[in-house]
Amino acid sequence: MALQGQRFAFTKILVGDVEAEVGFYSAVLGLVTRHRLPAGEGEEVILCAEGHEEPSLVLLHRPHQARPEPGEAVLGFVVDDVEQVVRAAEGAGGVVRVAPRVVPQAGVTVAQVEDPDGHLVELLQRQ
Repeated sequence: MALQGQRFAFTKILVGDVEAEVGFYSAVLGLVTRHRLPAGEGEEVILCAEGHEEPSLVLLHRPHQARPEPGEAVLGFVVDDVEQVVRAAEGAGGVVRVAPRVVPQAGVTVAQVEDPDGHLVELLQRQ
């Protein structure tokens, strides 16, 4: 039984190059920085969708902490144009892992890219 007001709120990932990551998610998905907060020896950067105050993605930078292996988590984003977002990802230092492909039984086009730190990002466009 879910309690009123409880819901999934955001995803937090550990990153190495926080500025490259902020630039990537801004250029590729239009996320904007809402807050930069100290976090021990590092910082947290809270990114939100344009026009929203609630966090979508939090980048945690701790310079002396090892990052998890890329692929440990997959970040999923619904986008208007997968092809355009894939091109933006390449231009922002990302790598295409799976080129856009139509999945007719699901009514979507999907692609996967890696951000500059190697985190896997799945892009989904509804048909």
